[in-house]
Amino acid sequence: MTSPNGPRSALVLSYSVIESDPRVRRQVDWLTGAGWAVDTLGLGGRPTTTVRQHFLLEEPSRWVTTRSGVLASQLLLPARVRFRRQIVDRIPRAARERLRSGQYDLVVFNETEFGPLLDDPTVFTPEALQARLHLDLHEYHNPVQRRQTLGARITGPHYRWVRSFIGHRAFTSRSVVNAPIGRLYVDEFGVEPLVPVRNIPPFVDQEPSPVDPGEIRLLFHGLASWKRGFDAILEAMTVLPERFTMTFMLMPNPAVHARLREQVDAHPSRDRIRIVPPAPMRELAQRINEYDLEVIFYRPLERNLEFALPNKFFEAVQGRLGVVVGESPAMAELVREHGIGVVVPGFDAADLATALEGLTPDDVVRVKAASDRAADVLNAEVEREAFLAAVENGTRAG
Repeated sequence: MTSPNGPRSALVLSYSVIESDPRVRRQVDWLTGAGWAVDTLGLGGRPTTTVRQHFLLEEPSRWVTTRSGVLASQLLLPARVRFRRQIVDRIPRAARERLRSGQYDLVVFNETEFGPLLDDPTVFTPEALQARLHLDLHEYHNPVQRRQTLGARITGPHYRWVRSFIGHRAFTSRSVVNAPIGRLYVDEFGVEPLVPVRNIPPFVDQEPSPVDPGEIRLLFHGLASWKRGFDAILEAMTVLPERFTMTFMLMPNPAVHARLREQVDAHPSRDRIRIVPPAPMRELAQRINEYDLEVIFYRPLERNLEFALPNKFFEAVQGRLGVVVGESPAMAELVREHGIGVVVPGFDAADLATALEGLTPDDVVRVKAASDRAADVLNAEVEREAFLAAVENGTRAG
């Protein structure tokens, strides 16, 4: 453990590029702001100058990334040996030594990928297990999702083995993106209720942009995925009046971008639809402020979409946009509570078009003003307190 005379130390683990992962970046900011000395282990570069040391997860061996190597490792290696080849061997020696010697007071596991480390005595020694161990589950990890293709069926048993560590008794606390998804884990693993920590960005001090009655600017920003309702949005745009324009501000995904561009080029309203590059995470709220309404129209195709409460919802609030959602319970509840937008009573494109067409310019001004008021309470400070309380007060199962 860290010297009682020095700052407490934490290691944040994430199988992501932490510098561009909003949720993990906020964890780092919250911990450093609370006086912790924070190291990180993940992909990409050093996420922020406040990080004491960033450990880059090394590239995997070629034999476990080629098709034949994956097949051999999945069919021939025991799960623990396979995990060692895929994850443990990629952790820099210095990071492993700090863990082994018990130098961390807190280890934050993001998502499921690092869970089996807890049962690896070469990493999590008795000294390492004295730390507080927090698991943050960003969303719902479906145990049956990898059964749809041959490759998925081959890797599925390993995925479910890794996922089983969600319920490991060594974790002293757990958090999740919202309460409904947390209840799924409680029901499955019999763990203590997870602490909801929503994906809310920091407060941004700005005003709503003016509304032009001749151009209501619709926006979808974020992940480039057809599951995010692109088909419904494009179909709705075929019948919406000319005062509506649509912008897709998407993260990189060449296949999705190509397909979307093809459909936009053939669209009867193509002059009112555009695709633009993503804004930097730290500038996002300011960059989207020029728009009027964020469209977050997710058909409930899976649990994560059914209970979705995504970053973009709160980013839109900080951008002072109104939001347009379907009957997704977590989002719809907040829209109704704060009056910040419209809940569409159905998940068809016609439902979306009807709801949008019924909005007057005054309605848009009203929901943007409500979003401005909601920004004072829907910001990261509330979630910061929830996260810090979870890691401070959690207790290990008996």
